[in-house]
Amino acid sequence: AYSALQNLSESYGCVDNAYTQSLNNGQALTRYEAAALINACLDNGLQADASALSNDAARLTEEFGSEMAILKGRVDGTETNVNEFQAGQFIPTTSLMGHAVITTGAVDGGDGNEALAMQYNFMLMSHTSFTGEDHLFISADQGNNADPLKMDSAMDMVMSNLTVSSMYYQFPLGDFQITAGPLVDQDDVVSATTSAYSDAFRLNGMRYGLSGAMNETGPGVAVEYINDYGFNSSISLVSDDGQAATKGIFSEEGDDIATASIGYDFNTFGGGLIFKSADDNGDSNGETTFGGGVYFRPDGLPTISLMYDTKDPEGSGSDSSSFMLGLDYPIGPGMASIAYESYDNAGTVTSNYEAYYNHSISDGVAIQGGVFFEEGSGSNADSTGYVVETFFHF
Repeated sequence: AYSALQNLSESYGCVDNAYTQSLNNGQALTRYEAAALINACLDNGLQADASALSNDAARLTEEFGSEMAILKGRVDGTETNVNEFQAGQFIPTTSLMGHAVITTGAVDGGDGNEALAMQYNFMLMSHTSFTGEDHLFISADQGNNADPLKMDSAMDMVMSNLTVSSMYYQFPLGDFQITAGPLVDQDDVVSATTSAYSDAFRLNGMRYGLSGAMNETGPGVAVEYINDYGFNSSISLVSDDGQAATKGIFSEEGDDIATASIGYDFNTFGGGLIFKSADDNGDSNGETTFGGGVYFRPDGLPTISLMYDTKDPEGSGSDSSSFMLGLDYPIGPGMASIAYESYDNAGTVTSNYEAYYNHSISDGVAIQGGVFFEEGSGSNADSTGYVVETFFHF
């Protein structure tokens, strides 16, 4: 490698720097110094004449490719291409996107948790297409959201370290879209749209059928169909314990979640139905949920969304249900939203309300502020929350 570096420097007239002088004087070079010298040669004309690339140069770029990429990335992030050689770069069809949320607020619930608090969550998403029609999705999350300030933007679990939470691959097969991967959420593939409500503050209209809980994530497969006339349908199967060889994927020992949906969407209205069955295989988390919703977009009036969802836990006989009405209306540069939910939790009925305003400051920054009220039941007191959230997309 040392001799090849000397030949490269002499043949292509690399820029005169400390590394070149060390090389000419027979002094030792570190791997990063050698990589810096090769990068200098590339910038000085070798890259423009890649067709005449010598064997020495080709072998050097292969040997020191990792160090070259790291150095180039630290300086200006440019690519190093030599005879179809790419070192440490994403392919052109990969996009890396970030999403960060800062939540600041206080919840007055009469239980000693009224202090002003600030929480965060962060998501890093990778999107890649290899054919122009397929899609590889990977998401890594981290955050410290906790009750009573846990909003809709929060993750289901507190992750103290950046953790891969989603990983799946999608591709077309005729008129169908196939999804498969080791980390699929129960609500990742649901074709039906049951609501046009902004659903970005506190309340969740389909709290059972589209829970997206962490215990409903794992190896999964799904099929989705959407035609040109607005009709759609989907079915998915997620194995919560599928990563464990002792239980396996879609086996009698593991926990499986099956979700089916059917819907119709038009310009001014639409709706859908969602059915979910969670097989707990002897545990206490098995349940069946069924619900649906419709939405309307009348001209000059708020967008209206109506949703109804039910849950039937296995063996307990304690059915639950929820009804929700959500309204969105553009005011000035942002969107104003209000919602009401009646929540029947195994015979105990409570009412929840929220109102908030979302304003986009720029393409990548939005801020929303609002208030929510949740009626208490039993020993739980009523609670009122005042929250401001800032969203960053980059």
